[in-house]
Amino acid sequence: MGIKQAVVGLLWFGLSVNGWTQTRTETTDVEETRVKMTAMRDAFVQSVKDAGFTCPIAVPPVLVEDVPSFGSYDPDTNTLRTSAWSLLKPEERQMFFHFMGPNATEESARNEFEDGVHHWVIVHELGHWFQACHGFTEKTAKPYAIEFGADRIAAAYWNEHDPGVIAHQRPVFEAILHNFPNPVPAAASVEPFFNDHYQELGPTPGYLWFQSQMCLKAFDEKPAPSLKQVLAETK
Repeated sequence: MGIKQAVVGLLWFGLSVNGWTQTRTETTDVEETRVKMTAMRDAFVQSVKDAGFTCPIAVPPVLVEDVPSFGSYDPDTNTLRTSAWSLLKPEERQMFFHFMGPNATEESARNEFEDGVHHWVIVHELGHWFQACHGFTEKTAKPYAIEFGADRIAAAYWNEHDPGVIAHQRPVFEAILHNFPNPVPAAASVEPFFNDHYQELGPTPGYLWFQSQMCLKAFDEKPAPSLKQVLAETK
């Protein structure tokens, strides 16, 4: 074998090993995420049962894939979707670096992802599952009521299980409201505008503004409702 062939062979081998290592790391991350999110789902479902509620819909399976909104629940397929850090696109990862400021590290950005997506977002989406259990879907309710309802469920759940999640998310949502432009025209009201423009808001920063507004509204509800009370009001 000539020197040129040997160099080419070594480069090919190096690229192959690197690609294999990256694939293995991604596979491990996805599987670990699936296990953790399945446990989170089961804890939520148990809390629903402990509050005295049942659901005619099966517990949704957890799919781990790159989800543009970092999480979703599809009532038509009864599927709960969440993402993993290793699956995020560069621009999606950058959002979490941005949240952590100019001195952000890979570790701090990933921790922010875990706190926000694998705690707040996943339980919000499980709130949509409970809504579907009781026929509270886009076919029977308007978008603002559905999204705010899921935020109330998530807020009540974390108030009872780990208030630190809300304490962590509050400044994140406050920063979004402060730094993102208000998409609601001066002459319009928040709820009707959201209902009228829900479909077009989905892929825009405006949607994050609305979600932040709703989450803070749920956090500030006084007296803070119990999970049992919020679940009972989902109808």
